[in-house]
Amino acid sequence: MSRVALRRFATDERGSFGIEYAVAIPVLVTMMIGIMQFAAVLHTSGVMRHALGEGLRLAKVDPTATTDEVIAETRGSMKGVDLNKMTNLHFERDQVNATRMGRMTMTYDLQPIIPFAEIPPITLTETRQVYLPS
Repeated sequence: MSRVALRRFATDERGSFGIEYAVAIPVLVTMMIGIMQFAAVLHTSGVMRHALGEGLRLAKVDPTATTDEVIAETRGSMKGVDLNKMTNLHFERDQVNATRMGRMTMTYDLQPIIPFAEIPPITLTETRQVYLPS
């Protein structure tokens, strides 16, 4: 190739948009999927905290509520998530130094949104503890 042909080839901008598009799209798609996954984790975590609060509120307000009633209240407060992915929901009453306590723990397996990849579920665990009236 002659110098003139090389110079003409180096200054030719035809097709540059296609190359820029091919480089930018995977980055943008990856960022969008990451933002969506982060939003799903935040949403599920918020739903879990709210549901635990509702269940423990029942235990606090109604000292005669059974463990099954507290768990049913917690499960009923889980709006917007798949209850079948909840792997653990445990409530226990305890007494520490003459103080009644209620502790609830929940574990939830969130499926990643990332397509075309086999990724294990994201496991979220929340635990809350409250004082119960005597």
